[in-house]
Amino acid sequence: MLEAILAAIFSSGGDVTTKSILGQLKVGFKNYLPLCFLMLAIISLLFVPAGFYFHAPQAFSVSSIIISIIMILAAVTYNVLLAQSLETEPLHEYEVIVLLSPLITVILAGIFLPAERNLFTFLIGIVASVVLVASRFHEDHFVVSMAAKRTMLAVVLIGIEAVCTKILLEFYSPALFYFLRVTILTIIFIICYKPDFSILKKISVLKIFILSSFCGVATMVLRYYAYKNIGLVPTTIILLLAPMLTYFASYFYFQERRNFRRDLICAIAITACIIVTLVYK
Repeated sequence: MLEAILAAIFSSGGDVTTKSILGQLKVGFKNYLPLCFLMLAIISLLFVPAGFYFHAPQAFSVSSIIISIIMILAAVTYNVLLAQSLETEPLHEYEVIVLLSPLITVILAGIFLPAERNLFTFLIGIVASVVLVASRFHEDHFVVSMAAKRTMLAVVLIGIEAVCTKILLEFYSPALFYFLRVTILTIIFIICYKPDFSILKKISVLKIFILSSFCGVATMVLRYYAYKNIGLVPTTIILLLAPMLTYFASYFYFQERRNFRRDLICAIAITACIIVTLVYK
C-alpha cells in the first residue's frame, strides 16, 4: 500500500517539474524526452541491485516478447503525445484528460487480467475514476483541440502499457524491469530526436531535469512494486491521489485558478474511495 501512496506523491511532483521544463524553460519535447529518459536510465540503474531477478524462460518466450514489443510501442507513443501536450497546454487542461487514464486502466485490467476481476475493487475503481473525471469537465472542456486528441490517445496507450507491464512483472523484478524499459526508450528517443546535450550545461535546467527524473524513477518503480504486491486495480485507485495533488500544485504554484471548493470536495470523495480500498485489502 505504501508503495502506491508514495508513487502518487512522486507522480504529482513529476508532472509539476515536467511542466516547468516544457512550459517555462521552453526546452522543447524533442530535447526533453531523450535527455530526461537518459537521466531516468542512469538513476534507475542505482535501484537495480536492490532486487535483481528475472525468469529467463518465461521472459524470453514468444508471448512475452510480443507483449514487450506492444508495451514499448505504447510507451514511446504516449510519452511523445504527453510531452507535446504538456509543452502547449495549461497543466489543469492536460490533467483533465489524463484523469481518464485510471478509468481506462481499470476497465482493461478487468477485461484482460483474470486475477484483477474482483467486483468490489473494480466498482470502487470505476466510481473513483468517474467522480474525478466528472468533477473536472466543464463547458469549456468540450472544445476538443489537437492537443486534447493527442492526450486522449495517450490515455488509452497508458492503460494498454499498464496491462502489459502487470503481465511482464511476473518474470522480472520491478527495478530491473523499469531499467530495461527506460533504457530501450532512451535509445529510441536519442536516435529519433538527436537532442542538444549542451542544454544540460545550464545549472538551473540540469537541477530541474534531475529532480524530474528522480520523481519519474521513484514513481514508476514504486508503482511496479505496488502492481506486484496489491494488484493493478487497487494501485490505480490509490494513484488517483496524484492528479488531485497536481491540481493543487497548478492552483498554488502555476496560478491556474479554478474552483478550489469543487476540487476539495472531489479530493474528499477520492480519499474516501482510497480508504475503502485500503481497509478492504
